[in-house]
Amino acid sequence: MLDFYTVIVLEVVLLMALLAFMANANDMFPKGKKGQFLLLFSSVALGIVAEWSGSVAALFGGEYREVVVWTKMVELSTAPVVPFLCAEVLRQTADVPLKDRWPLGILVVHAGLEILSAFGGFIYYVDADGVFLHGPFYWIYVVVYLGGAVHVLRAGYRVSRQRQGKNRAMLLLILGFLLLGVVANQLDRDVKTAWLTVAIVITLVYIFYNDMLQRLDGKTMLLNHASCENLLARLRKPAIIQLLNVDFFRTVNDEFGRDYGDECLRTIGNTIRKVYGRHGKCCRIEGDEFCVILDVDEGSMEALNEQFHAAMEERRAADPRFPRVSMGYVCFDPSRESVRVAEQAATSAMYQNKERSKIKHGPIPRSALKEHQPSPEQMLAKEQKPASEELDTTGLANRTFAAFSSTSERSYIYLCNMSTGVSRWSLGAVQYFNLPGEYMFDAGTIWESLIHPQDRQMYHDDIMSVFSGHSQVHNLEYRVKNRLGEYVVCTCRGVVLKGEGAEPDLFAGTIINHGIVDDVDPVTGLHANAEFAKSIHRLIEERLCACVVKVGVDNFRHANAMYGHEGGNQILRLFGIELQGLVAGRGQVFRLEGARFAFYLNDADQDEARKFFQQLRHVAENEIQIDNLRVPLRIYGGAVQIDPRHPLNEQLVRSSLIYAAEQSLENHSTELVFSEDVRQMLNVENIQLHAEIHRSAMEGCRNFFLCYQPIVSFSTGKVIGAEALLRWRQEPYGVVSPDSFIPWLENDPAFIPVGNWIIRQAIRETAPLRQADPSFILNVNVADTQLKHGGFREDVLSILAEEGCPSENLCLELTERCRRMDPEFLEDELRFFRSRGITIALDDFGTGMSSLALLLQLPVDELKVDRVFLLGALESKQGLTLMETIVQSARKAGLRTCVEGIETQEQCELITSLGGDCYQGYYASKPTPIEGLAEICRAGRGD
Repeated sequence: MLDFYTVIVLEVVLLMALLAFMANANDMFPKGKKGQFLLLFSSVALGIVAEWSGSVAALFGGEYREVVVWTKMVELSTAPVVPFLCAEVLRQTADVPLKDRWPLGILVVHAGLEILSAFGGFIYYVDADGVFLHGPFYWIYVVVYLGGAVHVLRAGYRVSRQRQGKNRAMLLLILGFLLLGVVANQLDRDVKTAWLTVAIVITLVYIFYNDMLQRLDGKTMLLNHASCENLLARLRKPAIIQLLNVDFFRTVNDEFGRDYGDECLRTIGNTIRKVYGRHGKCCRIEGDEFCVILDVDEGSMEALNEQFHAAMEERRAADPRFPRVSMGYVCFDPSRESVRVAEQAATSAMYQNKERSKIKHGPIPRSALKEHQPSPEQMLAKEQKPASEELDTTGLANRTFAAFSSTSERSYIYLCNMSTGVSRWSLGAVQYFNLPGEYMFDAGTIWESLIHPQDRQMYHDDIMSVFSGHSQVHNLEYRVKNRLGEYVVCTCRGVVLKGEGAEPDLFAGTIINHGIVDDVDPVTGLHANAEFAKSIHRLIEERLCACVVKVGVDNFRHANAMYGHEGGNQILRLFGIELQGLVAGRGQVFRLEGARFAFYLNDADQDEARKFFQQLRHVAENEIQIDNLRVPLRIYGGAVQIDPRHPLNEQLVRSSLIYAAEQSLENHSTELVFSEDVRQMLNVENIQLHAEIHRSAMEGCRNFFLCYQPIVSFSTGKVIGAEALLRWRQEPYGVVSPDSFIPWLENDPAFIPVGNWIIRQAIRETAPLRQADPSFILNVNVADTQLKHGGFREDVLSILAEEGCPSENLCLELTERCRRMDPEFLEDELRFFRSRGITIALDDFGTGMSSLALLLQLPVDELKVDRVFLLGALESKQGLTLMETIVQSARKAGLRTCVEGIETQEQCELITSLGGDCYQGYYASKPTPIEGLAEICRAGRGD
């Protein structure tokens, strides 16, 4: 019959087997760590089984004395192994350095002494009655066992310190629990609790280690992203939040390998822990970004940062390849702002410092790359010699070139002698793209090596056509890698100049770098967008009072149509002069994109700003003249009050300005609209909803999802594509109507990552549909915020490449706000996407800003005819004629038509008879998740 002790032994053995299975199935454990846990659990099982076997043998007196002797030898040899194994398990790595293998030697010696005791009896012995007794040297076993306990406590303390104090109390309680069980067993040998206690402690160690892996970043031993988010969410007292980012980390990985990159991260993590760890919490957020949350004042923070920079420079002195670290911090006060606002401010400060570092220090010096294989441009650069020594600069050396090459930071000129192959380039291009020199031989090959791989063949074919004489003109747009390792979009236009007589043929041209924005607008002479951003930052940083205003000229394209492009520029110049005269030393004026301006008034309140706006409106309506002809302009405006008592961050100021100005434009207001007015119009519930949606957008588009409405061919009745529609769902709001948040969200800078997420997610979810039907077209709506974003072109092309989607399967739909943009800018953007094979659709054609006149300028492929025309066609003969005219005119112009809002068979048959191409509407399907769309497509194919 089983007694209580035997049951305990069986349960411990089964518990160890269960833990061994759990450890082996744990994906977070490396192979070596799984082996350590298996050895640990096996040791505990072996020890308790040996103790139980000896106890059972002792019940028979001296009959089984030898069994008692050898089972006690196994138990006493195994017992000290357990704490030493615990110490090794707590190490973050399973690889034990040679210098740390001394415990193994102690355990081997101790096991040898235990084996000898089975013969000599000097650590323990068993008398003739089978009773276990301590020998004269039993203290050796006690010392080794207690030494193991101290060793595991030391290892646990070190791990806890690496975790910045986490679970230190837990470790002490675990040790106390262990000592209680062991002491109880030593005081009364009938109380057989030692191995049970050890088994429980081992279980707790497993839980502790597993918890550590979930909270710690394995590479740097700093707290991970989840822990950082929890710390920030619980932050209720003033603190300093600092973000750190490794400069050129991608270059480090590419040039020196990921192993070296990981070593850099570990070194930086250790330095962060040593410098800041005593004053707060240190975290690795993700990739090359870190965060520290410290309980220090600003002066102490500056001293700590100097200490950190000194440690980094010391490391760089020993290894020039080691990257720099940029940082930015903010003093967080929970009574004044939320953690998210403070985090955004710290991010903004960090990235500004990062840009300053890039400008000041540049990329990793080429001397650090000398032991690695050089890039193609470096190999060509090594073959270059100074122009004065070797290169024939005939036809290239004149002062006119130098004068024109320095007129703009973003425009470069080049001149190539086609006979000698020697070129001269603007010094600005040489510095920005890290070219070998102002004079270069075979510059075309050097330049080609910097062009994005996807654009390289296009460039090569075109430039070969020029130099072979088949073409006289070079006109391309492509991406080029700058000295920071970043790709920027450039437009290159060149022409062959034939030489007369003995003069050589020259290939001359300009390159416009769209990655650089000039500080001064060339049309109005005002400071441009980049300077406006700096001014906002300065106003906030210096805690100044000011009123920032964004002003736009409504329907300016009408002025361009009436007076021509040059006349339009003259109107903008005159308006800028008038605006500058009104501001007159009270602030500063800026020209933004298109027909939009901005200015700020120092120490102005809302009443003063409104009065100023009325003066400006009067000037715009009455004082602008071209050739003695008055040109009345209608303006709209939005404003934000900057007050140090209610601090805002730069991003919030820009997004509030955009939203307030849009409200002024949409409501046809003649008054200046303040962002505060807009917020007052919204009720508390909407404010909370918008805050939740904004948070979702900033946290990786959490709670967003997509629905799809099929696009059906009139002629075949089959699904030929679908439009992706954004939705948001979160309790307690449920699924929120898109009209409640999309118009607002499109005005927010947070929509940039959301827009990219929509494109990527839609392409990813519809991939099976494209496999089944390679002609399947995915329609995605595009907001003006995305088109204005400098990286949108690159984002779209990168997403297509990464997801393996042909560009011909993507159609970008222009929303109404897009059509309010500057026509020339919009035309350039659309031509770029069409040149890459992406089709363009004009959404809601016939309503708002969408008219036939717009088709004369914009390169589009498809008209999405608004439902209002469908209803008109059903109600009157005039409406039917108008719908037929739209459909037939589009067909003759080579444009597809997609009629929106088809709900009945009657409507479908009517538009079919008019010659429409395709339709959307409830007759085909309501917007449905991807599973529903896939089912509709399968049904249409008859699968």
